[in-house]
Formats: sequence, structure tokens, C-alpha cells
Amino acid sequence: MNQASPAQRASQRGFLLALSCLAAAVAVSVIFIDRPLSAALMNGDPRITAIAEWLTWFGRSLSYLVALGVTILVLSLIAWRARDQSIRRMALAWLWLAVYLFLAIALSGIANDIVKQLVGRPRPLVTPQELRPFYFGYAYQSFPSGHAAVAFALGFAASTLLPRLTWLFLPLAALVASTRIILNVHHLGDVIASALLALVIVHLLTRAFAARHLVFALDAAGRPRRIEQDRVRSNRPDP
Repeated sequence: MNQASPAQRASQRGFLLALSCLAAAVAVSVIFIDRPLSAALMNGDPRITAIAEWLTWFGRSLSYLVALGVTILVLSLIAWRARDQSIRRMALAWLWLAVYLFLAIALSGIANDIVKQLVGRPRPLVTPQELRPFYFGYAYQSFPSGHAAVAFALGFAASTLLPRLTWLFLPLAALVASTRIILNVHHLGDVIASALLALVIVHLLTRAFAARHLVFALDAAGRPRRIEQDRVRSNRPDP
């Protein structure tokens, strides 16, 4: 069995540290912050609420999944019908990228819904504030946030594809996720838990793709790196 290199172990430690920090933040928020923050937001500024109502739309999964589903269908047809091998390879490369984004959103959403039912946490304005697992009702589906899970899944996936723009993608994801707190339909802890869940899903999905040399390849440190498009066009393997 091959032993992990120091760079690989450092990468693994970094990932586990991120998970540990997010898990600790969830615990602190649930115990000390969520209820006071919810009470403070009950009489929010209507102008801020209106902006949040608009921004929160970007956390809905359906529009992304439909757009990506259509893209996958079109690229599949191009790859199937193309006679030129370079066009076919390019179509397949973009097809798998669309599949990657589709799965990042869909799997995060599915995992989010499962945890919602298992936990049954009430939303901020619901009384009594007690857990009701398997309640199957909107009022007790606060933990974690579905909109935030979609936003963070897209943010993490896009950052993995384009690491140089992480500074843009993750703040945008956090901005969309924050609207759920501003609108008082989720606690802060719910949103942080969504980030934790999305991070795990995207991490596992990315490594699964890299192991199959789809969209990504593993570098010397064991970190997934996007396969360059010029290699796809020329069908050259990674050095």
C-alpha cells in the first residue's frame, strides 16, 4: 500500500481542520448565538429584507439543475453525433464539467434534505423550540439550510474549478446564504452546517472525478487540479 507523501498529509490535515472549525462554529452558534440573533432580527429593516428576498433566489436549486440538465443533454448529443474527434473530445470534457456541477448541487441538496428530516429543528419563529425528527413539515426543517447548501456547493465547486477566483465565489456563496438568516427563516448555525455539508459533498465528488481522470487530476500533493483544456483538445495525458 502506498503511503501518503508529506504534501498529501498536509492537504488532508487542512481539510480536516476546515471541517473541525466549521463543526465547532455550528456548536457555538446553536448553543450561544442562534436564538438571540433571531430575536434581534425580528424587526429588521424592510429595505434590507427586500434585497435579501431578491438575493435568496440564487440559492434555489431548480433553475441550476434544469439549466445544467439541458446543457448535459445538448453536449451528449454533440459528443454522440460529432464526426471530428477533437470536437467530440471537447464536448465530452464540457459534458463532464456540467455533470460535476449538476451532481455537486443535487447531492448537496439530497444530503441536506436527509439531515433536515433526521434533526427536525424548528425554524427561528416557530414555537416551541424543540426538535421534532421526521416531522416532514416546513416548520421543523431548519437544520441545515437548503438554499445555503446550494450556494456553498456552487461556491466550493466553482472554486475547485477556478482556484484563482475563490476570493469571489466563496463570498458570493456566503452572501446568498446570509439572506436565510436576514429573512429569519434559518439560524446562523443552520447556514454554517450547510457549508460543512456542502464542503464534504464537493470534496468527495471532486476526488471521485479525479480518480477517474474526469475534469480533474491529482497533483503531487494529492490535490485535485482541473485538467487543462489544451490537453483535452490534443488528447495528451498529464505529465
